[in-house]
This record gives sequence, C-alpha cells and structure tokens, in this order.
Amino acid sequence: MTDITTRLKYEDFFKESETIEELLKDFNHNDLFKICALLNSKAKLNQSSRDTINDWFTLPENTELHTSKIENEDTHIINTHSNLTLLSYLKSCNEDTQKLETSDFELKLFKIYLLINSQQDSIEELNFPKIRTLDSIERLSASLLQISYHDYDLNNYVLPEIFLTQLIKSIEFLKYIEKELNHHMVTFLKKYNCKDWQEWVTTLLNLIVPVLKHDNETYSEIELKDDDVQNVGAFLDLFCNIIELKEKPDFVVLRSNPIFKKNDNRYIIINKLFLVERIFKSIIFEFSLDINKKVDKVNRLRDFRSSYCDNFSEQILLYKFLHNSFPSNSKYIKFNGNEFLNKKYIGEPDYYVRFKNKVLLFESKDVILKGEEKQSRDYLILKDALKAKFLKIENEGKTSNKAILQIIENIKRFLNKFYTKIDDAYNADNIKFYPILVTHDRQFDTPELNRLINKWFRNELENFFNKSEISRIQDLTILNIDSILLYQENFKQRGKNGLEVLINEYHKSIQPKTARNVEHLKELYLNTSISFYTFLGNHFDKTGIKKPKYIEEYLEHLNLE
Repeated sequence: MTDITTRLKYEDFFKESETIEELLKDFNHNDLFKICALLNSKAKLNQSSRDTINDWFTLPENTELHTSKIENEDTHIINTHSNLTLLSYLKSCNEDTQKLETSDFELKLFKIYLLINSQQDSIEELNFPKIRTLDSIERLSASLLQISYHDYDLNNYVLPEIFLTQLIKSIEFLKYIEKELNHHMVTFLKKYNCKDWQEWVTTLLNLIVPVLKHDNETYSEIELKDDDVQNVGAFLDLFCNIIELKEKPDFVVLRSNPIFKKNDNRYIIINKLFLVERIFKSIIFEFSLDINKKVDKVNRLRDFRSSYCDNFSEQILLYKFLHNSFPSNSKYIKFNGNEFLNKKYIGEPDYYVRFKNKVLLFESKDVILKGEEKQSRDYLILKDALKAKFLKIENEGKTSNKAILQIIENIKRFLNKFYTKIDDAYNADNIKFYPILVTHDRQFDTPELNRLINKWFRNELENFFNKSEISRIQDLTILNIDSILLYQENFKQRGKNGLEVLINEYHKSIQPKTARNVEHLKELYLNTSISFYTFLGNHFDKTGIKKPKYIEEYLEHLNLE
C-alpha cells in the first residue's frame, strides 16, 4: 500500500545559514561515494527519523540533542533522491582536506543531507499553489503525483523481481541484436572484451548475484583477487566512469555507472537497483547513445530507439509474453499486430484477444518522460507530458492520436465489424471490451496514475459512444510488461488468475470508499491509488507462486542451472 510521511529538513534542526558547498569542503570524493552507497542501502530499511539519528551519531549526547527536536514521530530523513543528489556535489569536495574528527564529520554530513532535503521541500512548496485552482478530485490526484512521481521507481521495488525481469529481457534483447544487428553486437562485445553476449551476461551475473545476497546495513563492495584485476577489473571499470560527475536529470549518469572504483581491487556498489537494471534497462540506452554511433555509417540506424521499440519491445517481448498468457485452443482468438498488417489493415491494435464475448485490446507504448519532466514535481508539467505520451499531441491545427484514442478507435472498429478478416464470430451488441495500455517502464506504476489516465479515457468515450456501448467498456488498465513476463503462466491457468478477471477485481478494489473522517479518507484514498502492477504483486504473493517454468528456457541460453 502507498504510504506518505514527512521528510525532515535543515530548518527542523538548525537556525544557522549554511551552504552545502561550504560544508563539503571538508570531504573528499571517497567520502561522498561511500556515504552515498551506505545511505542507498539504508534507504530500503524505511527507518523513522529517530532511528536514523540513533544510527547517525556516535556520541549519545549528539543523538539526544537531535532526537529531542523531532516533534512528529511519523517522519523520515533518508531518501534515495537525496542520497543520489549528494553525488552531484562532487566538484565541491576538497581532495587535499584533512581527516575530520568523527563528531565533526557526522554533524557536517547531517547538515549537508538536511540541506538537500530542504531543496526538495522548496521545489514542492513552489509548485503546490499551481494546483489550487483544480477541482477537488483532480487536486487529490495532482497532489499525490506531484510528490511521488519523480522517485517512485527509485523507492518501490522488489529487487529479486527486478533482477528476474531484467535478466530475461536482456537475453531476449541480445538474441535480437545478434540476429538482426550483428554489426552492433560486434561493437558491443569489443567494448567489453567478451567473445559472445552469453559471456557478457554471465560475467555481470557473477558480480550481481553476491551483491543481491548482501544485507542493507552497510554498503556492498566487490573485492577482486589479484589474478582477476586485469580481466574482471577492466570489465568493471566500464561501469564506473563518474569521477567527474556531470549528472543529468533523473540520475541518467549514475544509472549507467552504478559502481565506484575505490582502488584496483575494490569497487563500491553505489546503488543496487541501478546495478541490477544495468542488465537490461541501461544497455538499451548504451546501444542507442553509444554503440549505434560507433558502428559503420552504412550499418548505423537513423533512430535506434524507434527501431528498438517497434521491432523488439512490441514484436518480440509483447507478442511472446501475451501469447504465453492465454491458452492455445479454439476458445481463445489471439492476433498480434503483424497479423493485422498481413491482412492489409492499418491503425491496428498491438494485440487482440477474444474469449467468448470478452475482448482484450492491448496498446503497447515503450515510452518514458524526459528526465526534467519526471523530476519537475510540477503536476501541470507532468499532466502535459503524460497527455502527449498517452492521449494526443496537438500542433498547428493537426492532432496526433496516442494510445487512449487509438484504443477507442479500435473499439469502434470492432463494434462496426471492421476487422472481419481477423474475427467476425461475435455479437457486437453484447461484447465487452477490456482496454489495456501496456507500458515498459516502472515510472508508470506510480500511485494515482492509472486513475488519472483512466479519467481521460472515460471522458473521451463520451465523444464516441452511446450509454449502452460505454457500459460495456471496462475502465482502462495500465499493465507493465514486467507483470506479463512474471505472471504469464498464472494468467494462462485462467480461473481466478485470468487477466480480465483480475482487471475486474482491480477496478473494484480502487473504487472510492466511505470514510469515517478526514484521516480515514486519506488512508482510503492512498490505498485505492495503487497501480495494477502492485495489485498483481499483492494477489500473487498470497497464492504462493512456484518457480516459473519459463526460467529454464533462459538459463539454457547461459548454460546455468
């Protein structure tokens, strides 16, 4: 369930006027990287502010001094955004500084951290007046998205799940590159000095798996034996090119370089999540921004990202995982986008499933918001960016329809029996539609986002359908591709695990509830803001899922058990 607590800041403890840059003059690069790595580990412990201070200060009198200033117990200090922001101040460090006494080190670091927290509060306080004119329902959505969208994916995840999905998508991607873009594969392998992509994956796994087993009480280190320094060390060095860190919005540089090289034998893991996401998510950007530019011009793609989204995200991941999510018998009519194109249709759904009178229409969008949009903490900026991705773009009198309007167009087509070459064995007067927007990034699992996108969808329905038709169109559901990957075998079992059954249960669970008072209303609203991804995780966590059989297929590619 979603939970929101108050983030403590500098003004809650100190009255002086100090700057981060001035305080950091007594720290060096090694200090900052170790601190960031440690705090990133502790962020997953979800400590209260009192527990954080008890851990922070060595001397009891310092602990008592600062805990005495905590007025509200439901508060926190450590957060991943502040941890990572700390590294953007590397240039303020002084490498020639003398070692601080422990007490001074703890106090100055505490002040630096709280000042970064204060920066976050200042941004939020600046933007909240902008949403006061919105109607009460949208203002609730705006408030929640404004404070959570920028870092939800940094704080809310189950690392073993991320590891599994990253590994499987990476294997599928590298198989695709090997088959379709061999010149890109050769350039990639040369960069990492690997004989094939299997060696790249297994080398990375040998580094990541021990890190996954490490606790969150301190930061994780990789220690190399002398014999491994030349080969493994050279491999690791490609993940830690950030001494002169010039960070981009949404920590793009750190996501690609999640390791700090302490010396030839020791490497510090800055962020476990970023390291795990290096298996797949970061190499997509690497191929797009680096590898594609290094291949010969004749083999270079004009737009790697666009080609990847169409040929890989949709035609490999989406088609394969959805095909595996439904039984393969005559009761289930299944067609992917390519099969529509082969019948000379355009503007087709990305995937279509019909079971009796139930139609599931899938529209896949492998998109992300720009880093500065995601990190804006400005609902109006987020709203415009999300509409441009999922509703429509209007420019100079021209409209480009996006996922919501594309789904609506295809609902109209099926009601009018437009796709008769695909499927005409249904009664258009009693068919029920399940509109599903498939996303490929965890930022779209942020609480309240599904409610907001669905509101736009319901509003648009009124422009195209009568009341009887609208009553047969389920609310729009945002479905993360990782959910399809993780639960494809469970969906295929049907019964209470059938996808449309779970969609019905999800939308029932997030309906507004009657509240006893204002505090109860807040709790209910937060609990009904969850994403479908979270709902599925809660559902299948209760069913005791066994090890999925599909994992064996991927381990065979790596000769692993």
